[in-house]
Amino acid sequence: MSTTKSRRPMARRSRREEYSETTRAALVTSAIEMFAERGYAETALDAIASSARVTKGALYHHFPGGKKALFIAAFDEIERQVHERLMAVAAAQGGSPWDSARAGLRGFLDICLEPVYRRVVWQEGPHVMGFGPWWECEERYSLGMIAAMLGKLMDAGQIERLPIDPLARTLSGALAGAATAMSVASDPQRVRAEFELVIARLLEGLRPKIP
Repeated sequence: MSTTKSRRPMARRSRREEYSETTRAALVTSAIEMFAERGYAETALDAIASSARVTKGALYHHFPGGKKALFIAAFDEIERQVHERLMAVAAAQGGSPWDSARAGLRGFLDICLEPVYRRVVWQEGPHVMGFGPWWECEERYSLGMIAAMLGKLMDAGQIERLPIDPLARTLSGALAGAATAMSVASDPQRVRAEFELVIARLLEGLRPKIP
């Protein structure tokens, strides 16, 4: 008697579901572009719907909370993309955890120079979402990644073994400070270089002390 269990085929999404996902993605993409270009206050829902080629009714169907709900979705999508990019940057090193950490630091600071990330996440985000919800969302993407990086550095003996959570939050705060300063600086390239120097030095200070 055969012990092989028949596998049920995966349920295929209906055309209606696919269309719904496509519509939502189009709205989020349009919102990202307009919030980055015009800012939250100057962006009208009519303009976002028109850019996405959907009706305003369709917009409210996907985002009953209106403009703020759409902003949060746009914010979340930007952060998701940045998280994926930074993971890819770190993985591409293929070397030691230290090399990956330094590449991740440089990658994050470079992304902070990008207009969309600067405007939506660091300039508009705290004001639109409120500091508490904004910071909670920010940490949801950054804290776990930073903690994992620190854990690898500790396991490899490349930094001292310290409590990971407070250390990850300390480094997260330093990176947030860099991003905030760059978002309002008249010369963000100079600020970026200064923060890379300082944060890299802080990481160097975590290296095991040689007797």
